[in-house]
Amino acid sequence: MTIALVLAALLQATPLPSPAPVTPAPSPSAAPSLSPAGSPLPEGSPSAVPSTVPAPALAVAPNAVNFHPGEAQTLSVSGANGALSAAIDVPVATLTVDQNARTVTVSSTQQTGRALVTVTDGTGASVQVPVRVAFNAASVPANLTLRITGDAVDPQWLQAQVSRAVQKVVQTQPGVRAQLGAFALPQLLAPGASADVPVPIQAAGGDQYFDVNTVTTVSVQNVNVAPFDPPLLFYDDDPEKVIANGVLYRNRVAANSPARLYYYHQNSGEQRRIVVVLTPEQPNDPATVQLIDASAGPNIDVMSVGHAVSRDFLTAKPHNAGIVADVGELPYVADDFLASPQDGLAGSIGINVLSGGPVDVAVVAVPPGVSDAQIAQYVNQPRLPDDGHHRTGAFMLSGYGQETLSYTVGGDDAFTQYGATTPPPADGSGRDYGDYGVLRTLTFDVNNPTNAAATLYLYEQPLGGVVRSSFLVDGQLYQVGCARVSQKYQIGQPVTVNPGSSRIVVQTMTDGGSNYPLGVGLTATPPLPQTPAISAPDGCFPKPQAQPAPPSPEQGSPTPAPSSTP
Repeated sequence: MTIALVLAALLQATPLPSPAPVTPAPSPSAAPSLSPAGSPLPEGSPSAVPSTVPAPALAVAPNAVNFHPGEAQTLSVSGANGALSAAIDVPVATLTVDQNARTVTVSSTQQTGRALVTVTDGTGASVQVPVRVAFNAASVPANLTLRITGDAVDPQWLQAQVSRAVQKVVQTQPGVRAQLGAFALPQLLAPGASADVPVPIQAAGGDQYFDVNTVTTVSVQNVNVAPFDPPLLFYDDDPEKVIANGVLYRNRVAANSPARLYYYHQNSGEQRRIVVVLTPEQPNDPATVQLIDASAGPNIDVMSVGHAVSRDFLTAKPHNAGIVADVGELPYVADDFLASPQDGLAGSIGINVLSGGPVDVAVVAVPPGVSDAQIAQYVNQPRLPDDGHHRTGAFMLSGYGQETLSYTVGGDDAFTQYGATTPPPADGSGRDYGDYGVLRTLTFDVNNPTNAAATLYLYEQPLGGVVRSSFLVDGQLYQVGCARVSQKYQIGQPVTVNPGSSRIVVQTMTDGGSNYPLGVGLTATPPLPQTPAISAPDGCFPKPQAQPAPPSPEQGSPTPAPSSTP
């Protein structure tokens, strides 16, 4: 066998491992080709070794499909030989093959889940594409508008309003919770100014939904609105314990008569939503309202709920800090609590109709799964039966809760008490013993007849039992811890008054869950600097003192102590 035949036989038996470029045959005048070793090729041998280029592998793009129910996506097929076919193992989508375009269109049904699409060509080669059909874990608008009011916007308050506005419009799937990331607030936002605040939002979908990781932009606009003092108080604490779904309170706010709603409830029985909703008196007469809202809960610690409402209201009201909302066809949900059994919740909302017709305000208990649109079915129902305490109704605020006290340095304390009376009723029914919802203003007119500055002290004195308090002293917020014993406890810092006349203005509001009356006074004698620990013997909820254990028999009786008596 010649060398050429041997070489040909070897080439037929062992294919080349990879395709190689074909070398063109040399022209007669060209130099002889060289073998890989550099030796001249024998006469009669081919001038180049032919190679075979394999067909491209079957491929599909994209190599995975994720979409929502009712959507479609087209797969482009490459490297196929012959007719295409496609199949899916779980019927979450239907398939359409276009032989000419070499595509497979995957159209999702309304069924969610995962599946594998297998695409096969005429040679039997196949490729699989994973398919997932699901809803997003949350629906997030690209942008929204938040209208606020206030002459001095507190950053902490504004952060809470932005978070609340975003959570209000983000719609999540059952069992999903949206998380807001950190966001930066504008340094200054005076009335008439506006600023855009990007807010990151994440919602983990798990195996059932697609994860959401996006940003919504909140356009914050400070609307220039004059402050208002409501002449009416709507008081809602009857029934205090909510044992059924339905209307707890209902009243109407006219355009020329602002009102303040104060509500306080404790949920009993099953879990439920307790909401405060606004609706226009006439469906075709929408309104725009300003709301100064301080609400708290749900929390099983009802005293902390009532205290948070009073504290936050005292900081918001003097600066006209509120929001502007449109009340239209659907009920506007101002406050929303998902309350478990024994949870307490409360709120104080100033309602000022800026334009449009009157609005109805209602406090309603509904099942947890009820949508905002479905709340309207409950708002029109009759009120739930009361509990017989008559802690409900409308009351007159004009001129009520304001008191001026005179104090002379070197004289007796200036002292008053509040929380033992009720504001005058406006509708002839109910009572508000405790003055809940009343903004009380105490003005101390001080006369210092001496030639030197004097140090004075404001104090509170519990007269009705366990109580917590918040006070604004000349615009500065001070909180007093829980107190029970009728002692004098200092409010804030000592006050220095110069010779002559001066004035100290104190504003306060009773806490839901606390007990009244409560005394407030001004004195030159230092009171107790702070309230005792909550579990101390004179604290709000004293714990029994541990008694020494009796001696064991092995220890015997203790040695008698010496006595001073003969």
